[in-house]
Amino acid sequence: MLTNILKCSLIVGAITAAYGHGYLVSGTQEPVRSAYGDCWRTGSWTEESASQECDPQLAVKEAPKAQMMPAPTAPKRASFATEVLFDFEQTELDADGRKVLDDLASKLLAMDIEKVTGIAHSDRIGDAAYNDRLSARRAKAIRIYLVEKGVPEKLLHFEAKGAREPVTVGRCDAMGPEIKQNVKLVACLQPDRRMDIEVWLSRQVSNLQPSRAFAK
Repeated sequence: MLTNILKCSLIVGAITAAYGHGYLVSGTQEPVRSAYGDCWRTGSWTEESASQECDPQLAVKEAPKAQMMPAPTAPKRASFATEVLFDFEQTELDADGRKVLDDLASKLLAMDIEKVTGIAHSDRIGDAAYNDRLSARRAKAIRIYLVEKGVPEKLLHFEAKGAREPVTVGRCDAMGPEIKQNVKLVACLQPDRRMDIEVWLSRQVSNLQPSRAFAK
C-alpha cells in the first residue's frame, strides 16, 4: 500500500509577531519558523539581508551592495495553505497525517481566523459517481478531525470535486488500463488524491513567503 504523503507549508506566528531584518519574528525577537523549521521571509527580504541563522547558504560576508530601495508592498489579507495526499481508495489518516493536522489545529486556535476553505479530490480511476463520494468522504474525515481538535466547525468550508481537477494532466497518459490493478498508473496519479486546505487570517499583514520552496 502506498504511504500517505502529507505536505504542509504553514505561516507560523502569533498575532503579536513583528518584522525584523527581512524575517518574521516573534515577540521575543526569535525567528518564526514553518513546520519544517524554515524561517519566514517578509516582503522586504533580500539576499543581502539573509541571516546566518535562517539562510546560511546565502549569508556571505561581503561588503553590502548599493541598491535602490524596493517600493513598499501594499498590505493584503494573509493566508496559508496545506495539502494532504491519500492512499488509493483511502480516506483514513495515519499517524503522520494526524500529527500534521494536530499542528495545523493548534495554529488555527492561536490565530484570528476568518475562514478555512478546503477542496477534496480523487484520481480518475473509477466512475465519476464513485470518485465524487470518495472525495466527499476525505473532506468529511478532515472536517471531523479538526472539529475534534477544537476548531470551530463554522469556520470550515469544505467541498469535494471528485476527479474533475487533476494536477497530473499530461503526466500519466498512455500507461495502460485505467484500473486499480495497474500499479504504475495508481502511483503516477497519487498527487491527484489530495485535500487542499487554505486558511484565511482576519488581520492585514504584508506579503509573506517561505524561505524554502515547497517541493512536490
